[in-house]
Amino acid sequence: MGSKGSRLWFTACLLACAVACAPRKAPVTAAPAPTAPAPAQAVAAEQLPQGAGRQILMSACTSCHNLREVTKFSGFYGREQWRDIVLTMMDYGAPVNAKEVEVLTDYLAQHLGKK
Repeated sequence: MGSKGSRLWFTACLLACAVACAPRKAPVTAAPAPTAPAPAQAVAAEQLPQGAGRQILMSACTSCHNLREVTKFSGFYGREQWRDIVLTMMDYGAPVNAKEVEVLTDYLAQHLGKK
């Protein structure tokens, strides 16, 4: 056979051809991140039942948010989660007093809470 250099070159070419002609596997991709359950359809103002909680919602929450930003979570949060949101919004300056917290929380939980 030939010299040691030509055998090395031949082996390298053979290896390159084998790699180039090998069947390709589909690239491995990461699984999509889990998502939260899809919330129910947003509720329009006309669909919200009357009551003290509705008055607070319409004055305090919509002073910063479009009503859709609140109602799009219909069916997603339980009472304690709604209460945490109300308290957080108060920290950001929502015009809700301590007495109104429970009224608003009860209203949100009853009409927009998990069923």
